[in-house]
Amino acid sequence: MEPIIKKLHYIEDKLNMLAAVIAIMTFAVMSVLVCMQVISRYFFSYSFQWAEEMGRYLFIWSTMLASACATHAHLHIGVDILVNNLRGKAQLAVKLIAQIFLIIAVYILTVYGAEQTMDVISAGQTATSFPVSAGVLYLSIPVSGVLMLYYAVVQLLELICYGKYRDTKIPDFLRRSA
Repeated sequence: MEPIIKKLHYIEDKLNMLAAVIAIMTFAVMSVLVCMQVISRYFFSYSFQWAEEMGRYLFIWSTMLASACATHAHLHIGVDILVNNLRGKAQLAVKLIAQIFLIIAVYILTVYGAEQTMDVISAGQTATSFPVSAGVLYLSIPVSGVLMLYYAVVQLLELICYGKYRDTKIPDFLRRSA
């Protein structure tokens, strides 16, 4: 089982790095876009019609991808004081139950997010200020959901096989900004 988990870790780390880079890039582009919009309005009394909506799309994508990265680093919500005060099998049992609940929640998010995305795409909805399908916005939910689901399942396998999570390292370029 160990070679399989190592391969899963390799894939997980590569996916997480890709998600982190894309999240950072979308956030950076959004920041530049919003600054450009503010300067344009203040100094030139001109507003780009598409900038606000594009900024919203980029913000949602960066947030959803960053949520997946947080799941990879075990930064999702939890009651650490409870888990840290437990020992042995009780601590493992609580971690297993929490991981199973996380998988169920992320699965529901992913399935319903995919359904909503398909509904929006099939309805032909587009952004109001530029010619892009609104499905691009909704697609952030199932994409990040699949990443979170993969990470959560690998973490569950770690708990089952090793009794603990592996130490995930937050990349240096993310650690500096945290």
